[in-house]
Amino acid sequence: MEPIAGELRDITLAKVVKWVCATIMIFGGVIPYIPQYREIYIKEDAEGFSMYVCLALLIANTLRILF
Repeated sequence: MEPIAGELRDITLAKVVKWVCATIMIFGGVIPYIPQYREIYIKEDAEGFSMYVCLALLIANTLRILF
C-alpha cells in the first residue's frame, strides 16, 4: 500500500491541470463533428456535408496534437 500512497502524494494541481488539458486536446477534435453528425442522422441526408471542412479539421487537429 505504501507505493500507492507515495504516488498520491505526488499528485499536484499543476499535474491535474496538465492531464485535463492534454485530454481536451486529444478528444476536443471530435466536438466539431457532433452537430454535423446529428443533423445528417436526423435528416437522413448528407447534403451540405463538406469533405473539405473535414479535411481541414483533421489536418488542424493532427498538427495540434503533434505540436
